[in-house]
Amino acid sequence: MKLTFVLPTRNRAELAIAAIRSLLAQEGCAVRIVVSDNSSSEEEVRLLAEFCRNLGDSRLLYARPPQALLMATHWNWAAEQAMERTDGTHFGIQYDRKLWKPGALRPLVSVCEQHPEAMVAYGSDVALERPSGVVTWIPRATGRLYEIRTATLVRLTSRGMVQELGLALPVFANCMVPRATLERMRARFGTICDSAAPDSAFTYRFAATEDRYLYLDDALVFAYAYRLSNGFAYFRGDTRGTYGDWVNLWGDRPWLDAAPIPGLSLGQNVMFHEYNMVQRVVGEERFPPIDREGYLRELAHGLHWIDDPAHLKEMRRVLREHGWREKRRPLYRRVASRLLAPFRRWRAPATPVFATEEEAVRYLLEPRPFHAENPDLAPLEPIEVAAR
Repeated sequence: MKLTFVLPTRNRAELAIAAIRSLLAQEGCAVRIVVSDNSSSEEEVRLLAEFCRNLGDSRLLYARPPQALLMATHWNWAAEQAMERTDGTHFGIQYDRKLWKPGALRPLVSVCEQHPEAMVAYGSDVALERPSGVVTWIPRATGRLYEIRTATLVRLTSRGMVQELGLALPVFANCMVPRATLERMRARFGTICDSAAPDSAFTYRFAATEDRYLYLDDALVFAYAYRLSNGFAYFRGDTRGTYGDWVNLWGDRPWLDAAPIPGLSLGQNVMFHEYNMVQRVVGEERFPPIDREGYLRELAHGLHWIDDPAHLKEMRRVLREHGWREKRRPLYRRVASRLLAPFRRWRAPATPVFATEEEAVRYLLEPRPFHAENPDLAPLEPIEVAAR
């Protein structure tokens, strides 16, 4: 059993170095790390390349693509490099914005050893910067292993129920994937994840290739530094910073043209685009048409993330133009909400909030007890897998 993590990064040397350290610090686990540096900044390239070279660790391999690549193209190139240049049996994407908790890799290795033919997904905690401070989100977890059928996630997506998929949704960055599975995906779709969004492309190509996967219900890692997240900036409609760099690299290529509302950058429209891209290959019998009402309802969830009032107004207009009808709360609930607003600040926050990201990270590194049940998994109809 040989696990290889692929770490694609661009102009984030310090984050990449922290991610590498968190993986190499996992005791008793033989892993390889392929760092693929797509940076445009010479200083960022120097920092990361020197770190990898000076570390002198045979488990670490540093690579650079021949030219600047789009994010999805880069992920795919890096994955191909890892498959060609290592003898790994299982592969996964390591975000540069994710850190492994101490000792967290051991249970994942154990599951892969017991079920070498299965893809294994796992959970994550979150530290998210908001105006009120750094909010930590720690989902319920049982620590148990479940089997989930890919037909279930396909059915839920077709009904517009992406939000219900939760953390058990298999994306390239929360999975360890057998080499044979990646080879089957590549043979059927030409690439592993080269499309508009690599994580979502992987999800639905995998669902069209395999019948089931395993989910280890445990937050082995946590994500942070969302100020540098392309995905989070996309949700907010913010094209500055790193996402602006992403948009510039994308250029004038067609954008989300397979989505029911083509070209719309809102909520989970990117996932529906990738779903329909796969549907074009496998047909509607395997991937049913997307329900219009559910689709619009799911897109509307994305409105909550938009900060700019003018952009929010425009997105509401677009949704209404395509048939969305906003369900307003009854008048008495709206009145009561306004009356109670001054008192809400006295209520304890639902999740811990910290003044700095460093404080939030230290908190997330602390061990947590498991829950007896995880109702968040219910929509995926999981079947518990007994330990061997």
